[in-house]
Amino acid sequence: MYPQYLFEYPNIDSDFPFHMKKKRYTSVPSHRHDFIEFSFVLEGKGIERINGTEHDLLPGTIVLLLPYQIHEYRAHADETLQMYICNFDMKLLTSGPESAWGLHELLLGRDNAQPAYIHLQGKAYDEALQLWERLYQEHESSLAWKPIMIRALLLEALSLFVRNSSQHDQIQKEKQRPVSSNGIWLVVQYVYDHYLDPISLTTLSERFHMHPTWLSTQFGEALGINFVDFLHELRIRHACSLLISSDLPISQVAFESGFSSYPTFSRAFLRIKGMTPRQYREQQGQVQR
Repeated sequence: MYPQYLFEYPNIDSDFPFHMKKKRYTSVPSHRHDFIEFSFVLEGKGIERINGTEHDLLPGTIVLLLPYQIHEYRAHADETLQMYICNFDMKLLTSGPESAWGLHELLLGRDNAQPAYIHLQGKAYDEALQLWERLYQEHESSLAWKPIMIRALLLEALSLFVRNSSQHDQIQKEKQRPVSSNGIWLVVQYVYDHYLDPISLTTLSERFHMHPTWLSTQFGEALGINFVDFLHELRIRHACSLLISSDLPISQVAFESGFSSYPTFSRAFLRIKGMTPRQYREQQGQVQR
């Protein structure tokens, strides 16, 4: 059974796909999503598991989760975790010139020495706390140039994460399995950008010079899902958008979403959404009325 797949958050379809919340948790079950999650622990202690590897959560822990990484977390007994959590689309960071200045490597080229999290204390913690509070206040405001300010503060928070990651002694001391290898996340990003095109393990292996069997294994280990199901989930998400926002015949929605076969589309849709495309369109139409 695959972990829960989350593919929505407030304003994900807006021109600025960024959402932030401040919330208390006792536990969050195993799940994955196709957007970035950036979090900061304010209060409480607990454990987070990322791709099968556990690490502590405590005040000052900052975690950067790439799309499709499987994770869960829980507070210790008699504890509650209070956290800032940011969700945003990868393209919010990779579409500008900043990508060439280090963001591309941060998101898609992380090597084995780079942890998915850091623990901040002292002056570094105080600096991070003030920064995240400013980011949250900006998100909750309705001031002019709000998206510009949020993006600037988000980049500053990522810069702080990177600088403290490179200095953190856990890089040498902790026996943590690498969250991902460089290669597979380049492939993931490519599929994410081209899922409407004809794509197969064969074409990907030729493009990235990787053996199809190795590539298939890496998808399973890194994402907890095989390549075909991963591709279908991206396409079904696109199909859902078309079903809601257009009057296209369902058969055309299937082909517009990258499926070359309508029966394959129907089976994939039923498996992922638990209903037929027609039922989904009718249900969403009732919700919007």
